[in-house]
Amino acid sequence: MTGVGLTLELIFGMILALILSEKFFGRGIFRAVMLLPLGIPTIVSASNMAFIFSTQGFLNELLYRIGLIEVPIDWRVGTIKPLMTIVVADMWKVTPLVMLILLAGLESIDKQLYEAAKVDGAGRWHRFRHITLPLLKPYITMALVIRGIDAFRIFELPLVMAGRHVPVMSSYAYFEYVERNNPYTSAAGATILLIMIIIAISVYLKAVGTEEVTR
Repeated sequence: MTGVGLTLELIFGMILALILSEKFFGRGIFRAVMLLPLGIPTIVSASNMAFIFSTQGFLNELLYRIGLIEVPIDWRVGTIKPLMTIVVADMWKVTPLVMLILLAGLESIDKQLYEAAKVDGAGRWHRFRHITLPLLKPYITMALVIRGIDAFRIFELPLVMAGRHVPVMSSYAYFEYVERNNPYTSAAGATILLIMIIIAISVYLKAVGTEEVTR
């Protein structure tokens, strides 16, 4: 599910960054609204999302009113549903960060490249595929690695929204130490988490180093 979340965050972050890279009326207000989730504490965000996905929450009410369900859905029960709610909540919270990183990359691209491509008859999709994406590769890598590291250490969202229903590594280490009084298992879980983060950082540094060499 981490891969699904990262993919969705990258897609929506790219769409928002492309929108904000254009000049239009109200651009500053739109950017401010898109950045609001970053300023909300994770605990508050998780609590709000837990209410939205509760049996008496907004989502069940909406699905009931449009006739898609007859009884409320308990999103905390099962294997996939709790993971889906956490992916949605995490995506809403951190997609603005991905958007900012990609927007910085878009603004660093020389606009003359696009003008030259237009003169040669290149369409919007051709310019995006052959100019934007290649030049955004370092920024895409940065966004994926930063979000990957953050996803590995996610704690508050699954703890508040699903409790034990979604035992991610960080909450697993927490429960083993606090509730089961098993410090050795907790330390093992924390060590595995640290190794995963180190691997992600190493991949990022290697990718950035390779990019610098090719330049």
